[in-house]
Amino acid sequence: MASLSESPSSVHGISKTSLDALIAARGEGAIPVQMRYDALARFEELPVRQSLKGGRDWKHDLAKLDLSNLDIAAAPQPIALQAKPARGMATDFDSARVRFPTEFAAIFGRAVDTRDDKFASLALAFQHGGIFIWIPDGVHVADPIRIDYRLAAGKFPYILIGLGRGSSATIVERFNGSAFVCGICEIVLAEGSNLQYALEQRSADDARTIFTRRAALGKDATLALAVAELGGEHAVERIRIAAAESGSSAEVTAFFFANGDQHVDIASEVIHAAPSTRSQTVIRSAGTDRGQGRYYGNIKILPQAHGTDASLRDDALLLSEQAHVDSVPALEIAANDVKAFHGATVGAISAEEIFYAQTRGLSRAEAERMIALGFFEPAIARFPTEALRAELRGALEAKFAASDAITA
Repeated sequence: MASLSESPSSVHGISKTSLDALIAARGEGAIPVQMRYDALARFEELPVRQSLKGGRDWKHDLAKLDLSNLDIAAAPQPIALQAKPARGMATDFDSARVRFPTEFAAIFGRAVDTRDDKFASLALAFQHGGIFIWIPDGVHVADPIRIDYRLAAGKFPYILIGLGRGSSATIVERFNGSAFVCGICEIVLAEGSNLQYALEQRSADDARTIFTRRAALGKDATLALAVAELGGEHAVERIRIAAAESGSSAEVTAFFFANGDQHVDIASEVIHAAPSTRSQTVIRSAGTDRGQGRYYGNIKILPQAHGTDASLRDDALLLSEQAHVDSVPALEIAANDVKAFHGATVGAISAEEIFYAQTRGLSRAEAERMIALGFFEPAIARFPTEALRAELRGALEAKFAASDAITA
């Protein structure tokens, strides 16, 4: 690997000088300096994956991303824990290594390996801001833990979550950003723990967000991850969950509605690396106006993962002639005695559905709105609280109201 000190050139307008300025302004934080420089070197060397490059009618190509105008060294805006765990440990990420050294060391880097991901490497190199939450063994947090944050341009948050043996919690993350945000969310679950984690992303219309979300599940651990990508001009979400030990279980839910000129790009992968593991992935998406969307989904079953039960279902709805959604589900199976399937549909609202609704007294526009909102319900129903589900329905209503393609 080439040394950054020997290579003055920058990639995407960001270089060692940018990182020097960040460290001088913000200090080392929780990420050691050498680890930051190594991560930046990987960012410079790794190519942009083909799945992140522009496709049909795609206006955003991360291979051409220009970061030269980012104010990286500016102080990070706070990420607020609106409801802290009463019997857990929580702090800002930058001071977590000092305040809770044992707990931090036990989980940091367990699920995230940035060596194979260009933008995860970028997020690690320039990390500043974020949250650390640790729930000790046997602790059950009854009330949802809420993470609320608004991030301005050039922010690189790191959210690190760990649950001890037999513990449980629900975490709801609400994220609003503007301009450019690139972050990491790492989740590590010990034996028998249970976590429900939900994200609602509603960034500004000019925002570009790139997030890497990865999780490692211990024996008999359960993770339900639900993602709602509702904002931003260009939203990229990369999810990877490793069912690393026997009996672990993952449930992945994601949905988006791309309207206006919005582009949403989601990829998920569940890796079954142990016997008797389970996963279920449900994706719902829609596009209208000139909205563009892509979903890449993969279930990977390793040779030792006998007894795996895994499924992936992706359905997309097109509400205008200019909108486009790609769906690419995949299976990689290297073990015998498994149950695994995937399915995908991309289509428009049928004339029969419209006719049936109109016979009940609805106008065409009302019928389209009702059918489209109902299309998202199987995904919304998997989010953890009724208050959040109602909020998501309201956000979808607002996006429909802003779209001329289905309200004309």
